[in-house]
Amino acid sequence: MRKINSEGKCYYCNKTYAANGMGRHLSAHFKKAEKEKPAKKKSYHIKVAGGNLYFLHMLIHGDARLGQLDAYLRGIWLECCGHMSAFEVKGAKKSVNDWFAEPEEFGLSMEIKIGDLFKKGLKLEYEYDFGSTTKLEISVMNEYFITDKNKILLLSRNEPLHILCELCKKKPAQVMCVVCYGGATMFCNSCKGIHAKKCDDFADYAETNVVNSPRMGVCGYDGGRIDVQRDGVWQSE
Repeated sequence: MRKINSEGKCYYCNKTYAANGMGRHLSAHFKKAEKEKPAKKKSYHIKVAGGNLYFLHMLIHGDARLGQLDAYLRGIWLECCGHMSAFEVKGAKKSVNDWFAEPEEFGLSMEIKIGDLFKKGLKLEYEYDFGSTTKLEISVMNEYFITDKNKILLLSRNEPLHILCELCKKKPAQVMCVVCYGGATMFCNSCKGIHAKKCDDFADYAETNVVNSPRMGVCGYDGGRIDVQRDGVWQSE
């Protein structure tokens, strides 16, 4: 199987780095910003991982609330049908998850201030949709006395993955079939008609767009409303 690499562009210098090098690169920008224009309150550099390929690096102000991070994750990667979501500290005893509880009783309170919870090295587990669940891991990379006019600043996001059509293996995949398993499921627009002849459900409801999110292909998710220019299909040169 062809290996897919994950890389992103830096908000500060627009240079491209591999996923495993972006955190180190951003730290140099933070240290410079902290010296040149230090702030009185802390902000936190966090990395959000959706599996091995999807990532977000963000700077979040200590005065922001956990609910604002939840809303951001929904807006860029997850929101489809208004499902419930929850944060938990990784390794900690799970909070009560009573199906009859009020929404705020699932996981950590969304009213918690980031500065009262986050510290370097903290890891959180996040779940969106308790049925067809998308799980994310949030790592607090470091904390700095720098700030931005936005409570949450997107520093880097994985560029659209170089996914090829599984039939012709030449063009970028633009659509996928959400019901067929064990064979080709991702197709360019030229080849999707070939699959439609074999899959009766494809034209009816099983065709969905390829998007840049770990929620792709789940529960009718069709893309986000934040950073939409990087939310679509990889464009080959």
